[in-house]
Amino acid sequence: MYPVLLAASISKWAADYREYIQNLDWTQVATVVVAGIGIVLAVLIVFIFIFKAFGLAMEKGNGAGKKNKKEKKKEAPAAPVKAAPAKAPAPVSAPAAPAAPAVSQGVSPEIVAAISAAIAASEGVGAVSIRSIRVKSPAGRNPWSAAAIAENARPF
Repeated sequence: MYPVLLAASISKWAADYREYIQNLDWTQVATVVVAGIGIVLAVLIVFIFIFKAFGLAMEKGNGAGKKNKKEKKKEAPAAPVKAAPAKAPAPVSAPAAPAAPAVSQGVSPEIVAAISAAIAASEGVGAVSIRSIRVKSPAGRNPWSAAAIAENARPF
């Protein structure tokens, strides 16, 4: 009995749906769909321009602060330099090798070399001295998670 009732309700629903579809104005349906898609795309384009403008404003704001610092450094009058009498150049000796950094237990020499090379590459040779290298146990949060949070909290 249940299949008969189900078949009767489905056939009733199908007949109603066919009648509804036949009475639709398809031109109006197409107009509404195209207008909706067009409006959504237009608003997205407007949002893109708004966010680009905010990004440019932030860059100009950051750049203005850097320019002001540079201008202040340039404006500072330099003390007059008196020429010293010429002396014979002193013999140049090889620079002393920097002291090896204090390394905690469990850090291999290869790791120390890799860290030193990375710092020298980013900061320049002779600009930095490494005093110690320690293994830090992460307290609470995974270091990758902390880096992701710091990256996502960074302004444009």
